[in-house]
Amino acid sequence: MAQKDELQDTPYCHGALPDEDADKMLLKDGDFLIQFRPQRDSNVPSLVMAVKKRTTVHRFKMERVRGSAAVILSGKQFPNVKILTTNLIKNQTDLNGDGVVLRRAIPKSKWSITHRDVRMRCKIGSGAYGTVYQGYLTIRDKEKNTAKVIKVATKRLDSSGKDEQGLTEMMIEARVMQMCEHVNIVKFYGYVIDRTPYLLVMELCQDGSVEDVLRKKGASIMINRRIDLATQAARGLEYLHTIKCIHRDIATRNCLLAGPNLKLADFGMCRATEIFKVDLSKPQNVRWLAPEVWKTGETNFTTDVYAFGIMIWELFEEPYKSPYSEWRAITVKEKVMNGFRMSPNDIMPDQMASVMRLAWAQEADTRPPASTVRQMLEEVNKEYNPNLYKGDDEIKVATCRTARNRSNRSLMSEVKSVSCSVSYQPQARTPARTPPKQG
Repeated sequence: MAQKDELQDTPYCHGALPDEDADKMLLKDGDFLIQFRPQRDSNVPSLVMAVKKRTTVHRFKMERVRGSAAVILSGKQFPNVKILTTNLIKNQTDLNGDGVVLRRAIPKSKWSITHRDVRMRCKIGSGAYGTVYQGYLTIRDKEKNTAKVIKVATKRLDSSGKDEQGLTEMMIEARVMQMCEHVNIVKFYGYVIDRTPYLLVMELCQDGSVEDVLRKKGASIMINRRIDLATQAARGLEYLHTIKCIHRDIATRNCLLAGPNLKLADFGMCRATEIFKVDLSKPQNVRWLAPEVWKTGETNFTTDVYAFGIMIWELFEEPYKSPYSEWRAITVKEKVMNGFRMSPNDIMPDQMASVMRLAWAQEADTRPPASTVRQMLEEVNKEYNPNLYKGDDEIKVATCRTARNRSNRSLMSEVKSVSCSVSYQPQARTPARTPPKQG
């Protein structure tokens, strides 16, 4: 345990940080840090020293002496990592005969959290590669020598730590979430990789997913609330696209509620790119997948918008059921590729149905960008929730906005005129009970 504590307290010991992340932190010749490497035949990870020299990051394996904090590098033993690095810096030891020396220790990222500051409690869900728990995070202010404890959600990597693919996927999600700062996106606190189990630590949304609320309390959700939820989700999606990220898993199950606020969540499939190729031989979210993906194998901003259209349908389905729930996935694929779409529930306002049809248009290049979808929904939301729009303070909750120079023509009149040309085959359905408009 003393050995683990010594490494955790070493500022430049970054735990199981992947090379991709470590290399970005090493900027100058002589910059260095220490990483862990999982060992299949041992529960104790090996240590690697990463050092920058010109454009290359060199890595040197360090042997650990069983039962102590001692380490061996290039055949020479040192009592612990701190003494080793101090010695190498002081003597400017050439590590490989090519001028690779230690000059500056690179401390952990602000996103790096230690296990001692996280407590996990009850299970609340699961994701693509891990289980989500409610827990507590201790946030320390070293300058003021103070600490506070907040409730959080922690996603635990289900593998033992020896599964490099699992850690890779977890850190892909962490990289995307580090880029995000928006009221309609779940707040990211950091990652825990100083030892297993590896964790992501995020904002806790105690009211659960939108899908769960629709299933359990759908009959009591007012029309204006459904419209506001769609609008908030559009703000989050617009923001993601502005920072060049594709979510790739837009659905009500991945929208969480914290009081009145909706938060886009589950960034396990999200990628910081404008186009991402998918492996169609692997399982897909067929009911939310744009038809062209089956031909091109590519996801992009327009495929997110298509999924958003399906999510609008979900928001007004009462009683709630999954999209195309009566069909098997293969049938959904065939029908959607041939232009079939679900008809809206009777409780859905015409303006919302118009936006939905534009979003899930068959041809990708006719779908509006997320910014336009958001603007269209703001117009509807103003009508149904005027109390949320107060003069110059309009929508200050969003941190990402496109220019506000709009023409005098109403965006919704534009929606109606364009939607007339959208061709789709509505599905027959029985009338549903209509909840009141306001509440």
